[in-house]
Amino acid sequence: MEETLEPYATDPAHYTPVAPGALTGEVTREIATALAGASHPLIITSYLGRNPDAVGALVELAELLAIPVIESAAFHVNFPGDHPLHSGYQFTTTEQNPLLAEADVILVVDSDVPWIQATSRPAPDAAVYAIDIDPLKPGMSMWHLPARRFAAADSQVALTQLTRYVLDRVLIEEGAVEVRRAQVTAANRARRDALDALARPADGMITPRYLTACVRELLAGTGAIVLTEAITSYQVVAEHLRPSRPGSLLGSGGGSLGWAGGGAVGAKLACPERPVVALTGDGSYLFGVPSSAHWVARRYGAPALTVIYDNHGWAAPKFSTLQVHAHGAAAQADDFHVSFDPAVDLPGVAQATGGAYGVTVSDPEALPLALKDALAVVQGGRSAVVSVQLPPV
Repeated sequence: MEETLEPYATDPAHYTPVAPGALTGEVTREIATALAGASHPLIITSYLGRNPDAVGALVELAELLAIPVIESAAFHVNFPGDHPLHSGYQFTTTEQNPLLAEADVILVVDSDVPWIQATSRPAPDAAVYAIDIDPLKPGMSMWHLPARRFAAADSQVALTQLTRYVLDRVLIEEGAVEVRRAQVTAANRARRDALDALARPADGMITPRYLTACVRELLAGTGAIVLTEAITSYQVVAEHLRPSRPGSLLGSGGGSLGWAGGGAVGAKLACPERPVVALTGDGSYLFGVPSSAHWVARRYGAPALTVIYDNHGWAAPKFSTLQVHAHGAAAQADDFHVSFDPAVDLPGVAQATGGAYGVTVSDPEALPLALKDALAVVQGGRSAVVSVQLPPV
């Protein structure tokens, strides 16, 4: 399997991508007119950013009509995290999103799970439009989005069509648009200030919010590619990392765990000039067979920084159990069988099999320097693993 092979020639002309699909004129008119005439329009997307060029098309439409954008279960940069119209992230939220409840016209672009109907849903009379390369999801059992119109189209092409239609044929109420722009921008600023106030240690311990804020500061200006597999910290990572550069965030989006270790190797091989940083939970780190992943990274000269959100167990099964059986036997006994006791030396695995630099951090004051040192090691050509001790599950 590791035998060296001679390169062979291929003709790129035989491997061209499928030409992108566009909206019909009728659908373009219907959706563009609805968005332009809405009092509370909203755009929701999940994976539009897998085509980085589509992000600019979304920004143009959102800015034209001052439409707030929510990223739902996002594993790409779909809309710049620092944009004033960015209106937050949602994953397995348990509270009603007020923007979603208020919206009268909702455009869902490239999203499998725009909201979770049981906990957060649009108003019954909201006009929902769905654009996706595969809008009916035939491979997903029982999937359905109650939309007035489904359209199979490439998101970049479709959004550009909508923007051009509004500019050329729709009379925009500029006053209403500017009022909405001011309201959305103010709400964005208030939400960010509230999140920043939470990004600090608690009771002398490192919190996921504080850790992610430290990572954000560490990576500022580095052009890093970040892989996210933090599972129960997905929401926290999104809110505090706030990635803005298209193509700078990757997530598997799949149901299985352990993707980040191998994913980091692939990302580094694809973009050797950029630092690669994997944010993963301790459970996901172990699922990724780190002994193999770090050996492969060393074998192929693909160093990455792995930051482990180490809460000493599997938090997701515990949270899921409590959502379904809040007062069940496990809750009453406070025993969910998710603990990682006795503790595992997670960085030690990478040191032993991949020659990586490894460190475990529990002191909030020591965290920024530990991350900085580890990134310097990676930039020098050697993988590094920082296991950050969080409040236990």
